[in-house]
Amino acid sequence: MTRMDGLDRRLRDLLEAAAGEPPRLFSVEAVRRRVIRRRVVELAAGAVAAAAIAAIIPVGIGAFGHATGPTSGHARIVTSRHYGYTETLPAGWRPATQATQRWNGKGAPADMSNVVDLFIGPSQVEAWAIATPTRENLAAYTSATIRASAAGHSCSAPRTDQAITIGGAPARLLGLHCPAHSRFLVEIAVTVHHGTAYVFSSQNPTATTPTNRAADRAAFRNFLAGIRLRQ
Repeated sequence: MTRMDGLDRRLRDLLEAAAGEPPRLFSVEAVRRRVIRRRVVELAAGAVAAAAIAAIIPVGIGAFGHATGPTSGHARIVTSRHYGYTETLPAGWRPATQATQRWNGKGAPADMSNVVDLFIGPSQVEAWAIATPTRENLAAYTSATIRASAAGHSCSAPRTDQAITIGGAPARLLGLHCPAHSRFLVEIAVTVHHGTAYVFSSQNPTATTPTNRAADRAAFRNFLAGIRLRQ
């Protein structure tokens, strides 16, 4: 059916309806103008409805999407359920898993332990975090961490030992080979803040060249820069 056929049908309907109404002056041309006006109103209403639907759709996508995910132009902030620190993730980093239970302060948990918060960064570099109450100062707790790493993973003595800050607190950044005689590099950052020791570790199982390792170290430092400790 064409648009003109529809217009003619409306003309007939209006003429038939008018026959039962009180006498008044009207003409075919007047009725035609009335039908045209009604058609214009209907088209306008349809356009408004379409615009309203278009405006609602993005809102719906956002409302039912990943509520905790990053939005364009905004950094993603992750809060540790068990350890209380927050991490503002740099570009290329994402959370992998959070600890399912709190660390008891013993040993040197690795990346796949259920007591660590695990993050994955650029080129598959990993970072993981644990924390526990302590009465020791930074120097003593750093020494304890080195001993635990040697006992648990046959790590070397630190090949590098730097003073840094984490969340504004003094910290030590260690570079070790685990096992001791391998080329497998592990970095460990230790800080003690308000009676809590925090240990952040990093490795990349796929890194095989000095260039790869340099990029991984830079990525880990970016990760550490995003840490904020519980006040």
